[in-house]
Formats: sequence, C-alpha cells, structure tokens
Amino acid sequence: MKRILLPLLLGLAASSLPVAAQQSSMLSQAQRAYMAGDVATAKPLFEKVLASDPQNVAARNFLKAIAETEAQAGPGAKLEKQLQALVLPNVEFKEATLDSVLDALRKQASKASGGKIEPNFVVQPGVNVSSPVTLRLSNIPFLEVLRYVAQLVQADFVVDRFAITLKPKAVAAPAATPAQ
Repeated sequence: MKRILLPLLLGLAASSLPVAAQQSSMLSQAQRAYMAGDVATAKPLFEKVLASDPQNVAARNFLKAIAETEAQAGPGAKLEKQLQALVLPNVEFKEATLDSVLDALRKQASKASGGKIEPNFVVQPGVNVSSPVTLRLSNIPFLEVLRYVAQLVQADFVVDRFAITLKPKAVAAPAATPAQ
C-alpha cells in the first residue's frame, strides 16, 4: 500500500509545482506592473492570482490598495487619464461657436481613439455658447485643447465619469478693504 501511495503523492506534488510557479510568476509580473504605475495591467493579474489562490495575501493587499486609490481618484479619473493620453493631430477653429467646437472635438476624439473615446459634454447655464472660438493647434493632448477652449469662452471644466461639464468661470471675490 505504501508503495502505491508514495508515487501517487509525489506525482500530485510534482503536478502542482508548475501551477505554483505560474502563479508566482503572475504575481511578480503584477507587482512589477503596479510599481511601474500600470494599474490597468496589474489589476487583472492580481485578480487571476486571487482566483487561483483565494488565500494569497499579497494579491489581496494589492487589490485593496488599487481599490482605495480608485476611490480617492474620483469618478472622472479614468476618463481624464484617457483624454490626457489622447493626442489630436490637428485642431483648427475660426470664429466657431462653442456648440460647434464641442461637437467637432467629440468627433475628433472618436476618430483619434478609433471609436474608443467619445466624450459627452454638458454646458451649464451661464456659459456663453455663442462665444467665438478661434484656435489652431497641432499634435496636442485633448485636455489641453479643452483648456484653451474653456479659457476663450471664460469657462472652467470638470471631467466626470460620463461627461465633461463646462461651467461659468468662478469670479474671485473682491478683496476686503481694511477699515480705518
């Protein structure tokens, strides 16, 4: 009986070694990606490690840290990061209204990203949508174009989870004069 069990146990142990090695390799790869700031690669790898080994403390802790970072980043962080990485090859507007500029930017973002990014815009009351916009730029990140446009129409913008909101520029309160 011992002669039969020993080879069987050794065979089972040997067959689990490649799985453990693969899991260790995946964990190392995930950790390297995380440390390099590539959370998009690291997160699914940590999830795979945890799926194959629910007791893996390292993977669990890294996933917890990723979740906390995502929660602190705010709802529009993912879209903002995508838009910052999106470079528009050529932007040119001459005396265009804000509505037409935003529509053109939406189309250019969709084209430049291969249809992956198609931003929505919300314009709050108080923003002059008929303000003329004249702008000519080349090879510029999408968010920089938006900063210039917002500046030209005297507005600020906020990137939320599902849309970019343009709102009237905050007016600074007048400085209080000292009483004499």
